[in-house]
Amino acid sequence: MTPEEAERWIVNLIRNARLDAKIDSKLGHVVMGNNAVSPYQQVIEKTKSLSFRSQMLAMNIEKKMAHSNRNETPNWAAQDSGFY
Repeated sequence: MTPEEAERWIVNLIRNARLDAKIDSKLGHVVMGNNAVSPYQQVIEKTKSLSFRSQMLAMNIEKKMAHSNRNETPNWAAQDSGFY
């Protein structure tokens, strides 16, 4: 593999992985950025995700309940009126 091909391969790898990195062509090094996320920010992101998933779950349950209630026979239709 030529140096140009190797550099192209590394560039594609960085792009596809969406890494914060730069290539120093003069030194032949890859400089990685620091993506450290604070624990506080991690908790916020996880809480947002959980909140969204909980809302979606509640909406799906409400839809199923409404759908099953529509398919039930109305109470007045099941009664025998005695008229023939």
